[in-house]
Amino acid sequence: MVRPDPSAEATMSSAAAPTTAAAASTSTASSTTNPPARQRKWHPRVFTGCVNCRRRHVKCDERTPSCSNCTRLHLACNFDRRFVFKAARPARAVQPEQQSPGPSQQPRQTQFPVDAAIEAGAEAPDERPASASSGASSGSGKAVDGIVAGELSLSVPASSVVPAGGSIVSFADADAGGLRIFTTSIVPSTGPVTGLESCFRVTTPDPAAHINSYDDLYYHHFLNTVSTYLIIYDTPSNSNPYRMLPALVGNSGLLQDTMRALGAMHLSGLPQAQNRTIHRNAAMNMYGSVVTRVRSLVSSSQTTPNLELLATTLLLCMFEKMSSADSNWKIHLSGAGHIFKSMYSPRPALPGGDSLDGLAVSNTLPLRRFLVSLMSYLDLAASCATGEAPLIAGNYWETLGGGWEYNLGVPSFATSRQPADRTMAQLRNSWSRLMSIQLEICRFSGMIRDGIDDRQKELMHSDIQYRIRNWHESAPDVYLRLEGLNEMPADASPEEAETLTAAACVLGYALGATVYLERTVTRRVGSAAFDPVIKQAVDRMFTLTFNFSSGITQLANLWALLTAGIATVDPEQQNRLRERLMGMRNFGFKNVYRVLDTLEYSWEHMKLYGGVDYDEFEAMLASNLVP
Repeated sequence: MVRPDPSAEATMSSAAAPTTAAAASTSTASSTTNPPARQRKWHPRVFTGCVNCRRRHVKCDERTPSCSNCTRLHLACNFDRRFVFKAARPARAVQPEQQSPGPSQQPRQTQFPVDAAIEAGAEAPDERPASASSGASSGSGKAVDGIVAGELSLSVPASSVVPAGGSIVSFADADAGGLRIFTTSIVPSTGPVTGLESCFRVTTPDPAAHINSYDDLYYHHFLNTVSTYLIIYDTPSNSNPYRMLPALVGNSGLLQDTMRALGAMHLSGLPQAQNRTIHRNAAMNMYGSVVTRVRSLVSSSQTTPNLELLATTLLLCMFEKMSSADSNWKIHLSGAGHIFKSMYSPRPALPGGDSLDGLAVSNTLPLRRFLVSLMSYLDLAASCATGEAPLIAGNYWETLGGGWEYNLGVPSFATSRQPADRTMAQLRNSWSRLMSIQLEICRFSGMIRDGIDDRQKELMHSDIQYRIRNWHESAPDVYLRLEGLNEMPADASPEEAETLTAAACVLGYALGATVYLERTVTRRVGSAAFDPVIKQAVDRMFTLTFNFSSGITQLANLWALLTAGIATVDPEQQNRLRERLMGMRNFGFKNVYRVLDTLEYSWEHMKLYGGVDYDEFEAMLASNLVP
């Protein structure tokens, strides 16, 4: 064996050292010249969309019954998802020194801490919405469920103190260089408010209110604008009960936060509004907070059902109707039904308690009547959508509420007598009778679906037809005035125009009951092509809705438009209805979008296949709440 030469090893080591150093320097140089790793561009996360699109992290156009992506990939499209709201840790307190100091002429800066999270189901647990304003109630020190940590700064002009004569309040984002994000006007109670679609008059609860935050903006937007869209017939002679709801606000702030959420969600749905993403995220934050607190209250054995809790759940149902692409409104309506039954069920008297609500009965009776009518209003709309029996049986708006007091005038809040009061009372009474007929048709539809004997089916069909015919024969004289009119008279006084508009709406729903009954029995669309009676009813419905309603009153005819649109096969009527619904999108309610989608689906399948899969079509109708 030959011993290795130590000098040779040293020589080889010294020769290899420069090679290693050169390789290291080459590696370092290449690492510095390589471009950085590609990062995904920031994009907002959304709450809506079908299950498949959310799982694939792609944008969903939310078309029903199947979105474009699922149609292209031949996947089963499903929107039936549930959101799981997680409790959030307390928000960091905002110190006064965190606010930006500045000269007296600079706008005041108010910062809102945001620190919470929403987990949108098990299928997409990592999704978070974009940054938005905090939805915490003003009386609470806790953050709400909702958005990624961050801080939102609002720039509120020093003129935000609105004088009694009215003013314009402009909100700007300080981080965006003072760009205007939304402008709202607050007017005196007797002045006209020019909205996005029409001119109407409202009663402002506090025309000298301070608006210095998003929360105030959303709250006032609900009271001044959304309340008008919900009650529809908001005229000087009719008080708006939605503006009386602050009287029910308790220490929890549930109702107030719900009204803010509705105001924010409505702003996010207006095409002309700026920073709609901010408004939507704020609405979802407040919505999540309210839902979490409502669940805690309902699950507590110490909670007594009261008017505030009932009003909160009904407004949550309105929130889902306004914003959602699925049927989550059913959850809140079912909860409102349970609360309603608990309130009106006999129970032992509470020791030392004056009332179930903690409020005097005399003070809350008008609002109680209004909430009973609102409950029945949504209950009937849900029954017509699903074809099932109502949550609460009977004409409870009469037996428990003392008569209809949701729209068409609310007599419990009237402060003076008006010339049209008697006529409006007759219209409310005829509307109440019509509601009971519609509920009977819904019950009949459920019996047909479950299976019913042909003889019994014929008997029930004949009985309902007789009730509808009797309704028309005993209707008030104001309907006779409509028989000779195809449009609003040019010389009609404001009082006459109000009564004729309301009468045309009720008569349109009465004719819609005939069309709805026929569709329930035959389970087909396009019935105007087969039945001359249905065609005559549909033609008259279009005349009444197109020529006697404008502006906000169009929202009162949505179910009639849907019912007539399903039955018609006239391309001209379909085009006019399409244009009307496209214009109504400006009101900011998503259920209007979905009505148009449903009709487009029906018309397209009628044109291509001569009919629709009625079970699939019925499922589309059942997911949308159309009062």
